[in-house]
Amino acid sequence: MTESAVPVAPVGLPKHEFLAGRIALDFCNSLSRMRRQGPQDRILTPTDFLGWTRRRGTMLDRAPDPEALTRLHRLRAALFGIFDAVNGERPPTGADLSVLNAELAEARAAERLVMAEGGYAIEDEAADLIDRFRHAVARDAAGLLIGDRRRIKRCPRHDCLWLFYDSSKNLSRRWCAMDDCGTLEKVQRYRKAD
Repeated sequence: MTESAVPVAPVGLPKHEFLAGRIALDFCNSLSRMRRQGPQDRILTPTDFLGWTRRRGTMLDRAPDPEALTRLHRLRAALFGIFDAVNGERPPTGADLSVLNAELAEARAAERLVMAEGGYAIEDEAADLIDRFRHAVARDAAGLLIGDRRRIKRCPRHDCLWLFYDSSKNLSRRWCAMDDCGTLEKVQRYRKAD
């Protein structure tokens, strides 16, 4: 068997799959953009997406059809572009903002004021749970962008690049997960110092 013919074992699920602290950032992290290994998409197929949402605790009634999955992928790509621009302290592209604005407009159109315990609440009345999920991601992304954008961070570990929300009081969170990327970085620094 030649070296190129050796089968590559599938990569397992990440140790910390949902660590971003916000649904829009967790959704982006469903595509791991690792520099060394290349991107790994955990929602490549409709079944993958359904499994990912269940691991996240979001229960959908079915997997998305191919058109809905394409739309989810398009939104995720636009969010990556926007959040990368935020991290690079540059404006996002008009195309990425257009995708988010279209999704946000649909999400807002699905909102209804309803009676709730102790008053009123806004609910998403879209018939399809997949649409409600997409709307929640768009709303969360908009909330991140109109809030303190310094809190939207990308893990500095060169082979990670995951996005996360820094909810610390003094904006001191540096790693996606201290017991993973943070520890690996400290070990590497220690070895270089020897």
